[in-house]
Amino acid sequence: MAGGLFAIDREWFIEIGMYDEGQHIWGGENIDLSFRVWLCGGVQWLCPCSKVAHIFRPKHPYTFGDGDGQNFNVVMKNYKRNAIVWLDGPHLSFFYKWKPQALAVDAGDVSERLALKEKLQCKNFDYFLENVWPLPAEADCLATGMINAAADNQCLDNAGGSDTHGQHLQLWGCHNLGNNQFWMYRKDRRIMGLLYVFDVDGVTPGSHIILVWINENSDRQLFDYNTKTEQIVHRASGLCVDKHIKSRDVIIDTCDVYRVHQRWSFQYTYPDRPL
Repeated sequence: MAGGLFAIDREWFIEIGMYDEGQHIWGGENIDLSFRVWLCGGVQWLCPCSKVAHIFRPKHPYTFGDGDGQNFNVVMKNYKRNAIVWLDGPHLSFFYKWKPQALAVDAGDVSERLALKEKLQCKNFDYFLENVWPLPAEADCLATGMINAAADNQCLDNAGGSDTHGQHLQLWGCHNLGNNQFWMYRKDRRIMGLLYVFDVDGVTPGSHIILVWINENSDRQLFDYNTKTEQIVHRASGLCVDKHIKSRDVIIDTCDVYRVHQRWSFQYTYPDRPL
């Protein structure tokens, strides 16, 4: 829910703690309020016929503080506050894998927000995943994090276009910052990013791997991992994930155990969930 696109009952807004005053400037307040509404007794309604104008200015009429990277530090602090308050149990450690740079950011004192959570008798985050937005939790995955090419220090990357349906999967330098290089290899053998899963635009050698919405009925979205050869095999075609010879794009091609560009490793694996 975008922070500028909602209406809320004033009295109830006050009752559930308004905004987190420990968050600064911009970013994250929409996430905090969304979690609080869903987990603390509220509900969100979509109004498809409503009209909201949202015009971005050429530049911010305010600053995020002095020095390079302050924009990043402020927003990451806000995200980390949300994570500490709402991601209970194993979900917080999963957040740090997805956003490892948050580990070095000071979130400030969140004791008042935790007390508010207890006062409102909010549900835990498992409720959100089971009833509101069924994203896979870490326990639903066989592996997570970066998928690294054995040939060089390059990783599978959505090329910064996480909101572009149908875009080609690509290879870029590994940065260990999560985000566009963070993947979840699920128990159902789908490889998923923040929004989209791996699919293919064909089942012949040279077909591109693309990022699309999940389709539970499509076997074109299933990939098996061969732990002996380190190959990722597209189940429907029997072809292996490979690097395009002339571009950064990632394709499926005839499996060749001697081809180094068909060898991949996952950043995080789990002994109790063998690949």
